[in-house]
Amino acid sequence: MKKNDVVVIGSGISGLLTALALSREGKKVLILEKEDCIGGVCRSYEVDGYRLDTGPHAITRLKSGPLKVLMDRYFRVVPQFAPFGKYYVRIGDEVKPFPWSINSWLTFSLIPMTDRLLLMRALFNTLYLLNSGKDFSNIPLSAVLPNALSSTTRRFLDWLCYFMVGTSADNAPISRFIDNKIHNTHSVPYVGKLYDLFITDGAKDQGYPKGGLQSIINSVTSSFPEGRVKIITNERVVKIEGIRREDQVFRADQVITNRDSYECDTVVYSGFSSRLPDLVDDLPSEYTENLSSIKKVKSLTIWLGLTKRLFLNYGSEMWVDSDPYAWVVPTTNYDPTLAPKGNHLVGFAFTLDGEYDMAKIKKKAFQSIVQKVPHIEDHIDMIHYQELIPEKASWGLNLGFGDVRTPVKNLYCVGTDTEKRSAGVNRSAYSVLKCLDLMRSDGVLH
Repeated sequence: MKKNDVVVIGSGISGLLTALALSREGKKVLILEKEDCIGGVCRSYEVDGYRLDTGPHAITRLKSGPLKVLMDRYFRVVPQFAPFGKYYVRIGDEVKPFPWSINSWLTFSLIPMTDRLLLMRALFNTLYLLNSGKDFSNIPLSAVLPNALSSTTRRFLDWLCYFMVGTSADNAPISRFIDNKIHNTHSVPYVGKLYDLFITDGAKDQGYPKGGLQSIINSVTSSFPEGRVKIITNERVVKIEGIRREDQVFRADQVITNRDSYECDTVVYSGFSSRLPDLVDDLPSEYTENLSSIKKVKSLTIWLGLTKRLFLNYGSEMWVDSDPYAWVVPTTNYDPTLAPKGNHLVGFAFTLDGEYDMAKIKKKAFQSIVQKVPHIEDHIDMIHYQELIPEKASWGLNLGFGDVRTPVKNLYCVGTDTEKRSAGVNRSAYSVLKCLDLMRSDGVLH
């Protein structure tokens, strides 16, 4: 049996980025994937002549974020991005740009003026407490919101929380909105994301990958050094084993699948952290209890292929008063080649929370589209539903969350349930950078 330097379990964006970085650092990497394709929820596929992504995506922090760091260090082929454009808020029949600046917030007429003034006061009170050293990691956003806010304004804030955190304002920690200390270059100290949301035009540093999400996956695999990365699909990992040293430290050195076993020096697991106790025996009880309390973020995406371009604004729409909440991204506004010539492709992502009947949710979500966009049914050429887990862990209070470091020597985790910074692809990229740092401090990398 030939020994691998590293076995990466899972070929989602986190696993692939890890494999790329380690292979470019001189390691020989084996990737094991249980599905018949790679990319996880960061890929594209064809349906009736349309190229659909696994849910709508906006790639953020393209100038200085974690993905940019990885691209600069390790990509030989760099994906091309179209500017993502503005975020528009739709409430009722009105559509207005998202109010990034104080001036635009004060004139944002979709929300009552009284509410806007109350929120501005709450914002500056929060900034004052933050700069005074207040810890907001265990305080929900709702705790700093004025009681007198209208239902429309509360739905607006709830929308932001569901799409940024995966839970409501009652369970979203304020720290999620101030997570940008490293990459925030503004003069106001330690304000980060909260500052970005309300003071700056935060959508300028975002893009959509030309060719769809698949172009990112293709760039990663095209950047693998020749002969250093092997990918095996349709192979499910059932156990991570190893030896227990004299000091009782368990060291992972073998991965067993439904078809074979693989020896290695290091294991990187990029699946659901909550499943790790099923793969590794005798993990500490406190560790497994934390993982068992992780709440996955679930969503439904409806893709519509249209014979008429009904979404004319260059950007996405936040549907605050739809039920369920929705984020609408017309991807052919960024890349017309994703649809048959002259047609339009639009993704509608709906947040799902609690128990639900998927058949009823699909019907309800589709009806919300029909109600918001008059006569859209007359132009539907293709319809496709996706049930997805866009984030492997909700960043909510009293919920578990994984970590890149595990109790097992030479076993690391990466993914959106291991790092509490940013969201989506960038949260994955943060976890990969942290994994690389830990490997260097542990002597795995030099």
